[in-house]
Amino acid sequence: IFELSGGERQRIALARSLAPNPRLLMLDEPLGSLDRTLREGLMSELRLILKRVGVTALYVTHDQEEAFAIADRLVLMHKGRVEQVGTPTNVYTQPANEFAARFLGFDNLLPATVTASMPQQAQTAIGAFALMQSRTPGPYTLLIRPDAARIVMPTGQANSNDRQVTGTLQTCSFRGSYFQITVNVAEEQQLLKFDIPADEFPALANYAPGQKMTLYIDLAKVRLL
Repeated sequence: IFELSGGERQRIALARSLAPNPRLLMLDEPLGSLDRTLREGLMSELRLILKRVGVTALYVTHDQEEAFAIADRLVLMHKGRVEQVGTPTNVYTQPANEFAARFLGFDNLLPATVTASMPQQAQTAIGAFALMQSRTPGPYTLLIRPDAARIVMPTGQANSNDRQVTGTLQTCSFRGSYFQITVNVAEEQQLLKFDIPADEFPALANYAPGQKMTLYIDLAKVRLL
């Protein structure tokens, strides 16, 4: 067995676990020791196998992509406490609290206060954000998703659900299908991180740190926690 590849060893280990026809199977980081390419291939294969044999599996992992690819339902835990339960889509699009958001890799989290005056707004260090749904006045955390922003040229037009933000580019990293940028917003020393599709704004490849830019943030991708 030591002459087999990592993927082959994992397949054999899974077959041995399924041979007794268990009612419940516990898998603790089964793909953690594999390289990225092999791990991604086995994620889909493992889900298909578990579906085919019809066994309930409790799958433990610290890898978000792995959890999303395999799970029907996710249980997000922190220090032995359940923080959120839901489908992968629900957990990703509607994180229950700041811990869940940070675990999912969301960096744009701002302290906010919801006003009682109408129309309601969430006041933050970088200004006010209009709320698309009414909320109880009080303190919150404002989440701005990394795909919420688009770069607009001076002649561009904003949509009705957009919030304009002006800042200075700090970093710009090409990630293949998108650019990951970090922007220092206005004079508040508040860094926001966004993923900008490379095919929508290829000119980002020529941007240098220190360059001024205007972003439009889609309020539909802003959430209060």
